[in-house]
Amino acid sequence: MKKLILLMSAALLLSANVLFASAYETSVNNRIKNTFDESFAGAKEVKWYTDDNKTFTAKFTMSNSKVTAFFNDDGTLLATSRYLQVDQLPLNVSSKLTKKYPGNSVYCVVEYTAGDNTVYFITLENENTWTTVKAERSGNMSTYSHLKKA
Repeated sequence: MKKLILLMSAALLLSANVLFASAYETSVNNRIKNTFDESFAGAKEVKWYTDDNKTFTAKFTMSNSKVTAFFNDDGTLLATSRYLQVDQLPLNVSSKLTKKYPGNSVYCVVEYTAGDNTVYFITLENENTWTTVKAERSGNMSTYSHLKKA
């Protein structure tokens, strides 16, 4: 459980850094490039960003998915995030999602992975609300946020 909390904190912190910091496009050192090439063979449209020259973000397309990978300056892969289609969710997650949130349609799915830990943030929509659900591969899920439409 502690690893999951650490994973979520790291992923959200890294995502927040990318969203709110004044990141700029950059190039990366050979250690980072080598790790990237080994981990993401076939990546296309790769762009690198940093805001502090200590952590680096690669945004790219792989197998028709938008992917973001986070690295530190020694080339270690810290975490990844990618947009998924609903049919790419594990079956137990999609089954529980349908049962727990009937009448909602899936707006988007984002998968966050750090080490061996993976979680999914699934945004659901119905006529009156937006709900974001955090789900683990095991099928455990909880409501992350719930907003009423204006």
